[in-house]
Parts: sequence; C-alpha cells; structure tokens
Amino acid sequence: MCPESSNKNPTSEGLEVAIEEVRRRFAELPDGTCKKRIFYNRLKNLGRFDAEPVDYQNPEEVALPREIEVGFAVCHPECGNQALLVVEGGPQACDCCGATMYPIEVAPYRLKKK
Repeated sequence: MCPESSNKNPTSEGLEVAIEEVRRRFAELPDGTCKKRIFYNRLKNLGRFDAEPVDYQNPEEVALPREIEVGFAVCHPECGNQALLVVEGGPQACDCCGATMYPIEVAPYRLKKK
C-alpha cells in the first residue's frame, strides 16, 4: 500500500513538468548503455500501465531455491514506501512511485520443509 504522501492528485501542468524531466534525463544517459535501455523500457511499460495483457508464460516446472535473501527496503522520502523484497542482485522498483528501493537490512530465509 502506498503511503499518503504519494496520493496527491496529478495535474496536467505537473505531467508536462514530469515529461520534460524524463526527456532531460533520457538525453543525459549515454547511448548504447544498459541504463538507457532500462530507462526506455520502463517508459514503454508506463504507456500500458494497468492495461497490460495477461499473456505471461506459465512454466511446467519451477524449482524454488532452498534459501533466498529478503530485505526490508525503503523508498525516497518524498514517497515514503516501505516493503519486504526478495534481494536478487538487481535494483527493485517501488510499487508506488517506480523509484529504486534501498534495502536497509537483509537476512537469509530458508524454504520450509513440507
């Protein structure tokens, strides 16, 4: 659940400012870099926000690891979101604002025996 601070009503003026900030940041990122590709792909996904097709593949077999690392993470102060995340080596995006969550504490969790 997103904190109250992120529940402000967006405006057309605010949208234009945000789009200009996105254009500026996109231009700053070096061409051909992984960061620029990730940035672009996130923007493409925003274009179908809450209207994604439900066409995900369902693998026949899934082998869960015996142990994973789980972290308690926080988002930027202007968002304020907090969450438990599976730590997988890459950055984790905030479900409320899309910013990168910062893990404060990480601990191993083991798969429960059946």
